[in-house]
Amino acid sequence: MLRNFFIDCSKAANCCDKAQYNEASRIEKLKMRLHRFFCERCQNYTKKNTKLTKLIRKANLKPCPEEEKQQWRKKIENELSKSNSV
Repeated sequence: MLRNFFIDCSKAANCCDKAQYNEASRIEKLKMRLHRFFCERCQNYTKKNTKLTKLIRKANLKPCPEEEKQQWRKKIENELSKSNSV
């Protein structure tokens, strides 16, 4: 039964990422905490991930609208086609 609570580093990182965005279940959070208790590497990953999330929130970044992305893609494709024809 207790074996079900031990996860590997990749699953712990995934749980950490989900927890940052409040998408992790209670069981996932518990598994992640248990894993971090024993794994220094994942402790460091969690600290860095938390710091990154705080910096992103503080920067108040907004996603780029899809229309603008399409315009950029067209410009890039045009520039690439110009440079390839030279």
